[in-house]
Amino acid sequence: MSAREIQEALEERISKGLFALGERLPPVRSIAAELGTSPSTVSRALMEMVRGGWLEVHERRFVRVRNELPPRSRRTADLERTIKSVAHKWKLWGGEEEDLVETIREFVRDVFNSEVQFVFTECNADDLNFMADQVASEIGNIPLNRLLIDALDIGKLRDHRAVVLVPYYHYAEVKERVGEEISVVPVHSTPSVETLDELLTIPPTARVLVVGHNKRSVARLSGLIRDYTVDAKLLSVTLADREKMAKLVPEADVIFAVRAASEMVAKMPGVKRLITVRFVLEGSLRQKLMAAESRRVA
Repeated sequence: MSAREIQEALEERISKGLFALGERLPPVRSIAAELGTSPSTVSRALMEMVRGGWLEVHERRFVRVRNELPPRSRRTADLERTIKSVAHKWKLWGGEEEDLVETIREFVRDVFNSEVQFVFTECNADDLNFMADQVASEIGNIPLNRLLIDALDIGKLRDHRAVVLVPYYHYAEVKERVGEEISVVPVHSTPSVETLDELLTIPPTARVLVVGHNKRSVARLSGLIRDYTVDAKLLSVTLADREKMAKLVPEADVIFAVRAASEMVAKMPGVKRLITVRFVLEGSLRQKLMAAESRRVA
């Protein structure tokens, strides 16, 4: 991703409430690992957002969202241009102002009053259920369906006017899969306190084997390791490559594995230490979902 694309992605997340006002952003390396780009590219995007009034640097230690956003965001400007374009076309067609306003009001009423289906998605069944249980407890009595990413059916999602909830590290993948017609809301998650505590105990020069669901997962977990243990020597393998995993396990001082791999890894010979990665939800979801329902038709 380019710096411009990263900037737009982060501004969209802030606009949707994924990052709350005043909230600290994840480390640059974590953002870079998630989006598949370099830390320097992310840094350029963040500095542009600082200049644009979206972010502020807190005592030169970390970056956080400003308590007040710019008065005219890009989203507002785009909406204004769209409305003006529609109004000009309506006027050229000979339509009356009152008729246009009433037509828009009917469409908006339909969007806000119709029911919507919320779907949580993940790439594997283990994390799907683990994370969906947290989402369900957060949103209370709002019905929530669960589907693996590979099982998402664009036609059915469209028919049910669905809003898809997805962990932010899978956002780009799911958005590309379902297209622009389906509303996709990224759900921010963070490593659990237990996971972070264990990361802090990894020796500086340890050989760490990272076991992820796929290449994106491996990149994200590797970024976490680098944030806490800069000089660690990293080895990596995906969950599907079990033969390679069996060879690398005895070579590692520490194995940093997703939940779906932990039980399998624990049974392999040569395991010295195993850290199971657990992610938990961060922030309130109910307000985001209500906003997503009202925005699903644009």
